[in-house]
Amino acid sequence: MRTVLWAFAGIAVIASICCSSGSGPAVQGELAPEFSFKDQSGKELSLSQLRGKVVLVNFWGTFCPPCLDELPSMQQLQRRMANKPFEMVALSVDESWEPVNRFMKENGFTLPVYADFDKRISTLYGTSMWPETYIVDKKGKVAYKVIGPKDWTSSEVLKFLDVLVAENL
Repeated sequence: MRTVLWAFAGIAVIASICCSSGSGPAVQGELAPEFSFKDQSGKELSLSQLRGKVVLVNFWGTFCPPCLDELPSMQQLQRRMANKPFEMVALSVDESWEPVNRFMKENGFTLPVYADFDKRISTLYGTSMWPETYIVDKKGKVAYKVIGPKDWTSSEVLKFLDVLVAENL
């Protein structure tokens, strides 16, 4: 009986380590998991193609009010970082392009959005709620992780990003 209890306890510990919400395979300080993604025209891109730039990877959906709350600051950040080694990869976890396109047009957003409609990338990253954002440094390491909405134009965020984009490889 004692052996069975220890076996169950061991399984519970392993399950809590592997499957705890809020911590996924994308871990701050470690290399970001590699993934490929498509733009609306079907052109495939990959995270590794963006090495040498700071990359903001954001998982969002049009059905998610906190996601929509942070999009204006993401739009402003995109404009501010336009001439710097910076890329924004806003991955929609909607079902298709239709709600994304409608939302972007109705709100006048021009930031680039990409598809994660099958949630393959968000699953790879261990994302369990939206919005969730990862800042990947020029070397491909996760420098910062945010669960929930963020003001991407706050002075603390801008200072942090300015330091990252100024770093040499």
